[in-house]
Amino acid sequence: MTTIDTATAHVTTNSFMTDVVEASATVPVLVDFWAPWCGPCKQLMPVLERLVTEYAGRFKLAKVNTDEQQELAGQLGVRSLPTVVLFKDRTSVDHFVGVIPEGQIREMLDKHLPKSSDAPRTQVQILKASGKYAEAQSAVQQLLARDPDNIALLAESAELRALEGDIDAARDALNDLQTREPTLPVVKRLAALITFSDVVARYSDIRSLRENARREPANLELRHALAVHQLLGGDVEPALQTWLAMMQTDRKFGDDLARRSLVLAFELIGDADPIVPQTRRAMARLLS
Repeated sequence: MTTIDTATAHVTTNSFMTDVVEASATVPVLVDFWAPWCGPCKQLMPVLERLVTEYAGRFKLAKVNTDEQQELAGQLGVRSLPTVVLFKDRTSVDHFVGVIPEGQIREMLDKHLPKSSDAPRTQVQILKASGKYAEAQSAVQQLLARDPDNIALLAESAELRALEGDIDAARDALNDLQTREPTLPVVKRLAALITFSDVVARYSDIRSLRENARREPANLELRHALAVHQLLGGDVEPALQTWLAMMQTDRKFGDDLARRSLVLAFELIGDADPIVPQTRRAMARLLS
């Protein structure tokens, strides 16, 4: 699987979630949809490559060859080339089609890219993505000392507590945030993470869970728990497929647990990932 460790990456359908959606939680990702036969694409590409060098780490560039990745282009609604989409915080925030003046591209980037004053927030995301939760928490606390009522920072702190295993503290923070801003995406994401973390805590021995689920394939509780482990471990598609299969097998199980789990999973994954609208359509067919 390709990763965006350098300024530019070539992205496939399989790597899009990691290389674009998840990567954009740390640093914005500009995705260039192009094709070898497209003259305007060849005209635009060196401009984008020059900008990613000039901006020196403020964004990363990902390229999608639509001849090779037709399914991905179709899922994202790309109909004309070149199409350029900017992803930030796991969602698409801006785009343009065709070749536009470099000044307009700069205006779009400057509108969305982090300023130098945002560097501490970016560093938090980098630390979290690296699994350095204690260091990330320390950085968040420093930011909260200057902005104690910032909902996004409070949710970030609670999420880090959950990732460190302090689910009770994370749940207390969630309860407070839900009384203040229950509909904010960061709060809904935190709620989903805590719900799934409770399942992981109940089935913490993943090896035994896999063995038991293999011995009892009809045990929906075990299949659900295994799907949660897969989702939080980054193995997204098998988890979603498990819940779709459970919906088809027994909608009443666990008070519609499979459907509710899919909805929570969408909060964690984000609508920018093509697998979310694809799975939503599959859900709609089962619900019709």
